[in-house]
Amino acid sequence: MGSRFACLLSLLLLAAPVLAHHSYADYDRTERFELHGIITQIHWGNPHIIFMVRSGNTTMRVEWVTVTGADKTTVSKDQFAVGDEMIVIGSRNINPDRHIMTLVKELQMPQKNFHWVSPSLNGNPNQHPGLGL
Repeated sequence: MGSRFACLLSLLLLAAPVLAHHSYADYDRTERFELHGIITQIHWGNPHIIFMVRSGNTTMRVEWVTVTGADKTTVSKDQFAVGDEMIVIGSRNINPDRHIMTLVKELQMPQKNFHWVSPSLNGNPNQHPGLGL
């Protein structure tokens, strides 16, 4: 009986970071905040693809999809470069001192004719957004 309890406790402890990572309590899920800026850094990896986007004197950390999520919508790393103009629509942290966006609904790069829409918004996860405007 003791080993079952220890096993259950271990599983709960291992799951805690995953649950904490996916908490959006600090974000207004209905917000449609629009950020216009220039990509200053790109981290193409998991758990999320991260863009640092400078807009005026502020740099916002944009937490996008996973690498697998991008692959499923035919988006690849070579479509993005530091210096690209980017428009991001999503939700920002409710604390104005935390410059983080998540729950990304759209990504646009007008100079590249790139427009990605979250599959959860267009109602068809098999559709391939990100192939142009």
